[in-house]
Amino acid sequence: MAILDDFKLDGKVAVVTGAGRGIGQTVAVALAEGGAKVIVNDLDIEPANETLELVKKAGSDGVAIAGNVASKDDVQKTVKTALDKFGGLDVMANIAGITRDGMLHKMSEDMWDFIVDVNMKGTFFCCQAAMAAMRDLAKADGKEKKSRKIINTSSVAGLFGNKGQANYSAAKSGIVGLTKTVAIEGLMFNVQCNCVAPGWIDTRLTQKKPEGSDIGIPDQDRQQSLMYMNFMGIRMGAPIDIARVVYFLSTSGSDYLTGVTLNVSGGLKT
Repeated sequence: MAILDDFKLDGKVAVVTGAGRGIGQTVAVALAEGGAKVIVNDLDIEPANETLELVKKAGSDGVAIAGNVASKDDVQKTVKTALDKFGGLDVMANIAGITRDGMLHKMSEDMWDFIVDVNMKGTFFCCQAAMAAMRDLAKADGKEKKSRKIINTSSVAGLFGNKGQANYSAAKSGIVGLTKTVAIEGLMFNVQCNCVAPGWIDTRLTQKKPEGSDIGIPDQDRQQSLMYMNFMGIRMGAPIDIARVVYFLSTSGSDYLTGVTLNVSGGLKT
């Protein structure tokens, strides 16, 4: 068998959360280009439908579904859609995430709870639902169990911390520990669980924070970071930089890799 065959996704079924825009959308399209059928999950159905059209233009099939990853029922419904529509689940790419920044002494309990619920608990619900489905599928496989993948999204903020992101850094750090445990529990079912830790990627979360918005970075902080990156020769990443790594972790080429967190920051944090 040619080695490139290990990097095809023909016949695979993937769920991508947070797939309506940004990194999630790029991941969904990349998996579709590789041959996977994609369940496109997003909090809002309109961007999910837009991504679904891109999936179909890539030559694959899929379903768009609205759902909040912080809701256990919504997550289970999303996984069930993959099983009911396409008869399996080979890849669970947990991309959904959000920020609500503030200095520690000003951070409200609501800000803490919201970020931990979406990023940390949401990833837990997704891992839990995916593992339950993958265990059943592995048991049905018999002796020769297919390899299946769970890919989580941390952040360099979860590995190194970041000013104004106590809530986000804590949640993303927790995802690293969750990934290691899921990887251990998945061994007997041939489920590999790995994690991607993006650096500064060009999405709405890293744009200049508009007046009155909860999303984005204050302009002064953003300019300081960009100046440092420019001085160090580090470019801002693009969603495709993360999608390439998620794609690799979705393929048979990563079958001997589990419990690992990959720092994908272009050298911003090493």
